[in-house]
Amino acid sequence: MVNISINENAMKHDPLAEAMVRLKGLASSHPSLSLSGLIQAVDKEGPAFAAALLTLPFLQPIPLFGLSTPAGLTIALSGIGIFLQKPVYLPKRLGVVQLKSETVLKMSEFLLAFQQKINPYIKNDSSVQSQFSLRFLGAFIAIHGVLLALPLPIPFSNAMPAWMCFLGALSVLFSSRRLFWLSATMVVLNVVFWLSLVAAAIWGLPSLVEVFSN
Repeated sequence: MVNISINENAMKHDPLAEAMVRLKGLASSHPSLSLSGLIQAVDKEGPAFAAALLTLPFLQPIPLFGLSTPAGLTIALSGIGIFLQKPVYLPKRLGVVQLKSETVLKMSEFLLAFQQKINPYIKNDSSVQSQFSLRFLGAFIAIHGVLLALPLPIPFSNAMPAWMCFLGALSVLFSSRRLFWLSATMVVLNVVFWLSLVAAAIWGLPSLVEVFSN
């Protein structure tokens, strides 16, 4: 089992550390966790924490078939939870998907290490999230979660939406304005990326038809 060290005295104002304590307690007594169990284990931070955690395997350029669909749909529902500021309830078929506890804790350990690296940039940046920013982030996490769920054999088709969801979820967890603007930048980059794919498909289709017709 992965050993995650958390300073319990410093976790009062750290939603990620609070979520990790609860998750570690559950994972230490179960060999695997369901997606529903993971979200419930981290309580009020569930939607943002789940979105941040589940994006980690997709932050690299190679699409992961089979995993991207349940993860993407869970992230999309987490985005809806952030938008509505309500708990996430997964459909039974999606909620029972199992993740190894050791894998979950390894991803969580990576998330904590990432938090420590970015802390110098966001520690003086925190503010209470406005309703607009929460709804903006929730809506676009939901949209990009759906894009992540698409089983497309195209490099970066997982990574582009995953980065937006990852940064957006961290922005919610840490109430960070800088991460909010990075998330907004990723929304713009995703618009450019997906419009480019659509344009390439439309313009390339007649050429493919012509090749196969000959």
